[in-house]
Amino acid sequence: MRVLAASAWLWSFVLLVGCEQRPPMVYVLESPQTVTLTPSVSATEAKLGETVVLRVERRTSGNWRQVPRSEVQPGQCWMYRPPPEVEAEVADDVYWEVVPEEAIRLNTEFRLDHTRIATLLVRGKITLTPITAVPCEPDRVVRGPSLEIEVS
Repeated sequence: MRVLAASAWLWSFVLLVGCEQRPPMVYVLESPQTVTLTPSVSATEAKLGETVVLRVERRTSGNWRQVPRSEVQPGQCWMYRPPPEVEAEVADDVYWEVVPEEAIRLNTEFRLDHTRIATLLVRGKITLTPITAVPCEPDRVVRGPSLEIEVS
């Protein structure tokens, strides 16, 4: 048993010594990104108290450069991976601007499909606008096109 344990330790040591240690690589943003939101809603007409399903697709493109982590400047934003180019469903990851205020109640429970369920609380026209932060661009947000729901 001791021979087996010593043999395993020796092979682990050989593998560890033989591995080249590379600095971790990260991505830094080289120019402003283009971000677009494409929202949709399950119904544009509904009755008071009903629910609708909100959906949003997010597309992001930008110029990211891979560098060793040690080359990142203090305060410079970096990521292990650039943001995905297409996120098919991010309705639960955007802020929803609602006009009139408090016209809907958003269900905040986690959903595997990343949609957002909204309960309609007032009659008339409700306008919903998705807004998202832009990674590595502090204080920058992008607004998507507005959705309108007529509630009777």
